[in-house]
Amino acid sequence: MHRLDAQQLVALGAPHKGGAQQIEEWLRGLLKGGTVRLQDGVVELRGSQPVVTTLGDLKRACGVAVETVKQGLRPLELDHYVLLVDGVHTRLLGPPRFRVSLSRENISGSVGRAIQVSPMDGLNPLESVDYDQLYRGGRVRCRKSLLTVEPVTLSWSARLRLADGKERVLAPDTPLVLAAGSRVAWEGHQGLLESDLEVRSTSGREVRTARPGQLITRNGRSLPLRTGVRLQLESSNLVRLGTGQTGLLEVESRAQLESGEVIDWGCDSTWLGRFMDGVPLVLLRRAVVAELEGIVAETCAGVGGESGEVWRLLLGVHDCFLDASIPFRAGRCSMHRSAQHLLRCLRAFQDTTSLREEMERQYGYTVHTADVRVSPTRFASGPLRDLLRRLAGDPNLNSELLAVGHKVPCWTQLGAYYAKGQAWPWEVTREIYFTFVDVHYQQPGP
Repeated sequence: MHRLDAQQLVALGAPHKGGAQQIEEWLRGLLKGGTVRLQDGVVELRGSQPVVTTLGDLKRACGVAVETVKQGLRPLELDHYVLLVDGVHTRLLGPPRFRVSLSRENISGSVGRAIQVSPMDGLNPLESVDYDQLYRGGRVRCRKSLLTVEPVTLSWSARLRLADGKERVLAPDTPLVLAAGSRVAWEGHQGLLESDLEVRSTSGREVRTARPGQLITRNGRSLPLRTGVRLQLESSNLVRLGTGQTGLLEVESRAQLESGEVIDWGCDSTWLGRFMDGVPLVLLRRAVVAELEGIVAETCAGVGGESGEVWRLLLGVHDCFLDASIPFRAGRCSMHRSAQHLLRCLRAFQDTTSLREEMERQYGYTVHTADVRVSPTRFASGPLRDLLRRLAGDPNLNSELLAVGHKVPCWTQLGAYYAKGQAWPWEVTREIYFTFVDVHYQQPGP
């Protein structure tokens, strides 16, 4: 830690008897370059050894009241990360190195401008990157590194929570009544029950109607339900048993890989319910990485990096569940060999391979309709945070933000993509991106 006393602050140009505006302008100029030149040499403000001072030292250096110093510091708190703490060290962090951020224009089939590098003053402007094309210009590139391609076993279970707080296992052929407004799926259509409906449990998340009813779809259509049709339950629904007891019938999914890993999407796991029960699935997981060439250096600012030096920065993770019957439906192989055919295709992906382009080229599958949801900025859940940190620990990546703190700010995009004339999706995907990631910048020497 480099502690600046009043004498050093005076040597750095502290304005004597200046007002809050003068103090702010002095500090802004001091912090702008990201480095401070001391007797021992150039010190990076955002390096491993923080540069700190105190309100008392600032007061003595400027010869003004503490309140005047505070007023001069406050405008710098956001853009320069000044930590203003009474009686304790005031940490002076320089401007953000630069931000690699994700725009939220990318909400339909990964075709938006997804990566934007925002340099600070003194750096040359950098262009944005269209990550679906995966390459634009020679300085900033986006790659999707292949992490996992494995078959998935998707299973469902139903749990009944009674109003008295007790839980019970829902045995097959149990009669019950689903309340009006219950969320169900029928032959690929999601919707709500128009009125109470008598059903009998079967297995997993399925129930069979004991009376005719009506399903109101998301677009307002009313579909008649005959007696004996199978419905798939979604999320939690209010039910009433034959004994008169009421409770919540909750369905949960479990997506497990051959390696034993369980894919936990949390509340987003309900999207997997859009697949038809019994369909084989394959998981494709890729790390979204930005490559910055000749821009970023691990060395202290002012030293610069070698020509051609590349930083690989983890921006997020793309999880994709694919219907493994696609090769069979495309007439490429038998149903028995379909999953292995799809696995071979996905495992041949390179860092710049586009999933949509390859699925169209290999099997003729394109997206005809899509249901996409973008979540606002939030903190990553525990399992997801662990995954991102584990990936960021790759020695081939430079993702310093993930090594500190307990919360990772991120936003997510989910989508279910359908082929023309099909009621069930051939792809359900989730992409998680960091809101921003700070990295070192390379500042030209004087």
